[in-house]
Amino acid sequence: MELWRRLWERIEPMWSVDFHSHIPIGRESAGSTARLLCYHYSETDAMNAGMSYEEYVSLPTEGERARLLVQYFPETIGTTTYAGLHEVAEGLFGFRKRITPETWDELCELADGAMSRPGWQEEVLRKNRITWVFGTNDPFEPLDGAKPWYQVCLRLDRFLLPEEHHLPSTISALEELTGREVKGLQDFLDGLEGRFRYFKGKGAVSVAVSLPPDFSLERGSASADSVFRKLRDGLWVPSDEMSALKAELFYSALELCRKYGMVLQLMLGVVRKVRRGVEHRGDGLRQDPNMFRTFWEPLNLYPDVLFDFTVLSLADQHQLCVLVKNFPNAVCSGLWWYCNTPSIAEQVVRMRLEVLGVRPQNGQNTDAYMLEQGYYKMRQYKRALSRALASMVEDGFFSEEEAVEVARRLLFDNPIRHFGLDRRKVERLKASGGT
Repeated sequence: MELWRRLWERIEPMWSVDFHSHIPIGRESAGSTARLLCYHYSETDAMNAGMSYEEYVSLPTEGERARLLVQYFPETIGTTTYAGLHEVAEGLFGFRKRITPETWDELCELADGAMSRPGWQEEVLRKNRITWVFGTNDPFEPLDGAKPWYQVCLRLDRFLLPEEHHLPSTISALEELTGREVKGLQDFLDGLEGRFRYFKGKGAVSVAVSLPPDFSLERGSASADSVFRKLRDGLWVPSDEMSALKAELFYSALELCRKYGMVLQLMLGVVRKVRRGVEHRGDGLRQDPNMFRTFWEPLNLYPDVLFDFTVLSLADQHQLCVLVKNFPNAVCSGLWWYCNTPSIAEQVVRMRLEVLGVRPQNGQNTDAYMLEQGYYKMRQYKRALSRALASMVEDGFFSEEEAVEVARRLLFDNPIRHFGLDRRKVERLKASGGT
């Protein structure tokens, strides 16, 4: 048997911690095959294959939109999403045919029935060997009703990116929640601390933000409070003044990470709405020579805060390794979005191990919007991990037994240590199969 296959047979059953997803409380499962297909990866692939966005969004129900999508689905053969959805269909639902317009109804009947079964969510977690799932939760959403295996995480974009996320709307939500008027920047920061305190009380161990490649912490000469008041009143703010406010907001969040003992999860490199008019289905990426330099100062100033980085571009992965190698309070994590493809994962896994060793990194997160999506994403990563480790064994980096231990640390031990999770609780969930 090939070495990588021997490793796969030992790595595939390993349990993992999914330290970043978009799975919402109360709607953890897709619930329907239509929702599983109507995912922005599939939508973007279908538009690339010729589907009309206007026709798609004009359809009134998710079921009708899925039927349009599936017409184009065979044209996306070769993509990670195409392969992944077939892996979900077979591994979770026992459906072994190609997904086509002719087989769609058969798949729906089989899969929708499975997803309606009691205990389905825990069944998916057991099959995927995921014991703990991080969400990325809106600052104003209620957190009651989270499952025992669900880890809440405060998403900070609405507070830290006021030009992307309409500031008056965030202020209005904050005022409605707290009953206090937000007159200036300090009131806003007090509200941000209230969100940290609330999430910490619900067990949060981290906060997360997605930042564009040109994100800057240059303060300039403008008053952050005056810039805040302009934005609050709907006035135009030039980019140099906006940087002053964003720097103040970012460093204030870092102070709160220090105060409340939270890890800062940073997703770097996305450029929103590259293709206009298709909402979140048109996001892209870009490199910026200063993207990593931006974080040198925060990393130096906050040695007691752990910065957990992931990047969107393959071309940035090496620079990220160099950054993490130089700062003990930094780790790199996962293969995100456009890097979440098996060939890239195999390359990056090996590079990270060669540059960093096993300690300052976490394995893979799913970035999934529903539990079923995580099934293929984690399995694709485990296969890439098996191949990368096999090549390193063959090149003399470590033994086969050591490769198995490296995989276990990446998938399970490191996320528990880096995020300060209650290991006994996670182990109990693993022993009970996620129930």
